[in-house]
Amino acid sequence: MDIPLTPALTCPVMRRSFTALNLVQLPRTDSRGAIALASAVEAAAAADKELPESVSEIIAQIAEDRIALQLALAKGPAAGTLTVKEADRREDRVGGALLDILEGWASIAEFLPQGKSAKEVVDRVFPDGRSFVNMRVEEEWAAIETKLHTIENEGLVEKIAAIGALPVLDLLKQTHAVYGAVVGTTGVVDETREVRENKEALEDSLRTYVVRVEALVRRNKPETRARAEALVKPIREWESSKPSKAKAEGEPTPAPQPLAGSSDQI
Repeated sequence: MDIPLTPALTCPVMRRSFTALNLVQLPRTDSRGAIALASAVEAAAAADKELPESVSEIIAQIAEDRIALQLALAKGPAAGTLTVKEADRREDRVGGALLDILEGWASIAEFLPQGKSAKEVVDRVFPDGRSFVNMRVEEEWAAIETKLHTIENEGLVEKIAAIGALPVLDLLKQTHAVYGAVVGTTGVVDETREVRENKEALEDSLRTYVVRVEALVRRNKPETRARAEALVKPIREWESSKPSKAKAEGEPTPAPQPLAGSSDQI
């Protein structure tokens, strides 16, 4: 008896893409961090006097992309590229300036109504004086955020405007927004399109570098693995170059990040 054959089921072909872009994960950095990382990679490669042409070629491309990113950054001070140290200095300076102006007027509260208003603001917003400048960055951001909310919510803006300090208050708001982005308590401040594009190009070159270095490894030659490890060491052990008050106070340094499998990678 003839048994009818069941038609073969056809399945769509799964096409997978294996490129340097989706095989390598880099440490997460801002634009200045990417420049520092690239420089470290270039230094590691320079220590190897017998680099194959494929690696030398991508090192030259990394250097070209790094310079392009540096030039893009030099065209304008994108807020998101400030270091924590610089953003903290600006927050301290502007916050302290507002307090100085208020205290100057408050010192003549017995003579002028504006002085009395300024004293009310000092007593309500700055009862702890200038203590915020000695706080850790996250704590300082929270302290200034609270002060700004108090000013807005309790109708103190008019009192500040009465002594001509409204421009300083507006500057503090701007400085504070950038400070939050730099220290990571708020969203990242957008960089210029040119900076973003040059940073992406540099990251692509760094990924390609890792792939080409790994291609040098031979299973039966342990020395090739040691060589590759030395060449990618700056990427494997990268730590953020952003300084922080917490680190200055002697807190433990985070462990080095691996090349893949970490939530702190891109």
